Amino acid sequence: MPWKLICLFLLLTAFSTLAAAQVSVDGGQTTANLFESTYFHFQYEIPKGWFALDDGVRLADNKKRSETQLEEALKNKGPNTPTQKTEVFSPYDLLIASRTAVTSSETGQLPRVQVQVIKRMAMMMEAADPAKLISRIMNPKVLRGPEEVVLSGHTFAGTDFQFSSGSFLSKFTSVSGGYLIGFDLRADNQKDLSDLANTMQTIRFIEH
Repeated sequence: MPWKLICLFLLLTAFSTLAAAQVSVDGGQTTANLFESTYFHFQYEIPKGWFALDDGVRLADNKKRSETQLEEALKNKGPNTPTQKTEVFSPYDLLIASRTAVTSSETGQLPRVQVQVIKRMAMMMEAADPAKLISRIMNPKVLRGPEEVVLSGHTFAGTDFQFSSGSFLSKFTSVSGGYLIGFDLRADNQKDLSDLANTMQTIRFIEH
């Protein structure tokens, strides 16, 4: 192979490696009603006519949440030392969407879709663990599950809850490497919840 072609190949490989390294866990983009995760390589369609939180706002909120939790942890445990490093495992929002405009990740509006990822750890290792934790802490009425649901070739733990406030949650969680991907579908009535649950059929994992 000519020397110039070898140099070009090495340069393109270096750029490709650098680009891959710069993809963040919460990287992704919502275009019209389609969200695509650039880190976990999946697509998901929100209901037509719905509004997603601006990706720039979402990423900024994720960064602020992580930095705030780390600052509080360092305050409580003291500064890092050669033998002890303080870490926090904040959830990262990939998508928040609702029927009306969403301006903050702290929204409580219903119905809504919230997709989050969190690093696997301790009591949050398996797909069914987040639902089990909700059951223990919030004591909701469990309408279904956790049960295995296969979507686009990936196994999810699906669980439906009803809370004392009258709101409903349909939760789908899957393991992806060192992370849990969670889809929280929330509504104030069972019809809206059922409609949102049907959107899970739009998930497509992309080969890479």
